[in-house]
Amino acid sequence: MKATPEQIRERFDRDVERFSHLDTGQTSTIDAPLALELIAQAAAATTPHAKALLDIGSGAGNYSLKLLEKLPGLHVTLVDLSRPMLDRARDRVGKQSPHPITTLQGDIRDIALGRSQFDIIVAGGVLHHLREENEWKLVFGKLHASLRPGGSLWIVDFISHSTPAV
Repeated sequence: MKATPEQIRERFDRDVERFSHLDTGQTSTIDAPLALELIAQAAAATTPHAKALLDIGSGAGNYSLKLLEKLPGLHVTLVDLSRPMLDRARDRVGKQSPHPITTLQGDIRDIALGRSQFDIIVAGGVLHHLREENEWKLVFGKLHASLRPGGSLWIVDFISHSTPAV
């Protein structure tokens, strides 16, 4: 049984400190620091013209910070269920970005993103919370519509699959 968005929000409200370290990333995932670095390098290499970043499930802002190391002029929009996480992310990312940070508290299924707003979208450890096929279609349709032409979407997540090869 998957957790409800409210249960997820409550858990992350309590875990701000744990998610606020670039050297460990999400400490429950052994490869988190490597994933942060690989995503940042790949996104910067494939989307070097990027001006706007959307960080979904931003937590304390680790992916945004890594991307700002590679692309320092990004306008950053952070989305998370947890207000304490967003506040920490805004503070941390705001120290590295030359632009004001936009924060959107809520569930990605419910947040309006607009069309052609972002050059890079990163979703780190968040999309596994989607439940039904219609939610996957809704969210991916929304993300696709919010990408500018030539933009890129980067997903790092926890998965299990019934196909052994996957």
